[in-house]
Amino acid sequence: MKNPLPALAILFSLVLATPTPASENPVLLAKYDFENLPAWVPNWGAGFQNSYKPATGWKTPFKVSLCPENPHSGDHALRIDLLELADGEKIVHSPSIQIDPPAEGSLGRKVAIRLFVRTSDLEEGQAGIRILERDEKGASIGLLQGEKSILPLSDSPEWVELNAEGVLHSATRSISFMVVLYQATAPVTVWIDDVSIELEPGTPAL
Repeated sequence: MKNPLPALAILFSLVLATPTPASENPVLLAKYDFENLPAWVPNWGAGFQNSYKPATGWKTPFKVSLCPENPHSGDHALRIDLLELADGEKIVHSPSIQIDPPAEGSLGRKVAIRLFVRTSDLEEGQAGIRILERDEKGASIGLLQGEKSILPLSDSPEWVELNAEGVLHSATRSISFMVVLYQATAPVTVWIDDVSIELEPGTPAL
């Protein structure tokens, strides 16, 4: 009978030589709980009719503030108040969130968005969440999944958890999280809290 040990040793060495696949765990890109921030909410911005300011710089037709009343967790949520009639999109956005280049041969990287929302006097389909993608030079590539609202918002006085995901363009190097109000009627209030955005690894090319 032949000694099986040499064959087993070769097999064992092959197992050890097999490369370990990269971690497939999602990577946390950004988390916003609105705790321990100055009242001016650093690095958040807002825009209306081609005019852009720091988020809390707007006083009309909307305003943005940290709100201590009934946050989802902690001591504050972000509050957006539409104060008066105003046609056109009102956008409140996060700081730019950097995205590393994809691994060589990686396809179909996704971002997953999770947040909690409550609203007051919001008409159906008149507000939403969107993700703007930009290239390495900061130029706009487009909206995630081509959706002006990847998560439409509904009127709810209680906190509601919302989740969405979408495939990134291969050239995307940064994104911004946005709350968009389309509604012209007022008053309307939207609160957001505990926002998290994760990057899910792509599928290796065959």
